Amino acid sequence: MARSNLITRFILLIALSWAGMLFASPANIAVVLSDESAPYQDTAGSLRATLAQSGAKAVVSVYPQSDRKIDFLRESPDLIVTIGVSAAQELAAQNLPIPILAVLIPRQAFEKIARQRDFRFLSAVFLDQPLARQMELVRLATPDRSRVGVVLGPESQAGLKSLQAAASEAKLGLAVERISTAEELLPALQRVLADSDVLLAVPDPLVFNKGTVQSLLLTTYRYQDPVIGFSHAYVKAGALASVHTMPEQVGRQAADVILRTLGSRPAWLPPPENPKYFSVSVNYQVARSLGLSIGDETVLLQKLKRASESQ
Repeated sequence: MARSNLITRFILLIALSWAGMLFASPANIAVVLSDESAPYQDTAGSLRATLAQSGAKAVVSVYPQSDRKIDFLRESPDLIVTIGVSAAQELAAQNLPIPILAVLIPRQAFEKIARQRDFRFLSAVFLDQPLARQMELVRLATPDRSRVGVVLGPESQAGLKSLQAAASEAKLGLAVERISTAEELLPALQRVLADSDVLLAVPDPLVFNKGTVQSLLLTTYRYQDPVIGFSHAYVKAGALASVHTMPEQVGRQAADVILRTLGSRPAWLPPPENPKYFSVSVNYQVARSLGLSIGDETVLLQKLKRASESQ
C-alpha cells in the first residue's frame, strides 16, 4: 500500500510539474514521425501551422524518425506527439514520464499499445472513422441498398458488437464473415456478397492490403455490389465512396487537443478522440458503371457533418 501511494504521489508530482512548466514558459513539444513520407510530413506541418496561428505559447520541434537514439529526449520535451503507428509503439515502449499524444493511428493499434503498457499519460486522435459515421455514409450514398456486408479478420473481429450496434442504429441489415487466414478471404467474400448488396470495408491488414485490394474490388464489381471504403486511395482504386480524415485534418485536430491541454489545470491530456474533421470522396465512374445515382461530395459531407453533430 505504501509503495502504491508513493508511486501515485510521484506521478502527481510529475503532472503538476509539467503543468507548471506549460504555464510558466512556452511548452516544448516534440513531434516524432514514423517515417518521412508525405502523410506524416503533412500532419506535422498542419499541427505546427495551427498552433502558430493560434498564438499558443509552444515551441514545436519535428523529428523525422522515432528510432535511433531518440535525440529529442535531450531537449526535455513537455509533450510528445507521435505521428503514425511505429512512432507510437516505440515511444510507448520507453515508458517515459512524458505525456504522449498519438495521431494518425488506427483505434485497434492504439488500444493494443495501451493494453501492453501501464502508461499514465497516453491519448490519441484516431485515424479511423466512427462506425456510426460509416454506416450513415452507406445509407446516404446507397439509399436503395439495405444490407451491408463485412469481412472481418483477426484484428477487426473484436469490433463485431460495435458494428452490429451501428448497423442496427442505421436500420441496416448486416452480413458478416470472419476469417483467420488469407486462404479464407475469397470464399468468405463471395459468401458475404451473396448475402448483401453493399460492402463496407473495415480496416484489417489480413483483409485489406496492397495484395488484396484489386481482387476484392473486381469480385465486388462482378457481384454488382458497391464498396464503401475507408480512405481516399480506395476510392481512387475502385470503391464507390469513403469518409476519411486527411493528414492536414489530423494535424489540425492534434493542435486542437494541445491547445485544450495548454489551457487546462492541471494539464491532463483528454481521453482518445474520434476524428473531428473529415472528408468524403466519391468515384463517379464506378457509380455510373453500377448504374447508381449518388449525390455530390460536398452535399454528402454536409449531411454527414449534421449527422455527426446529432450523434
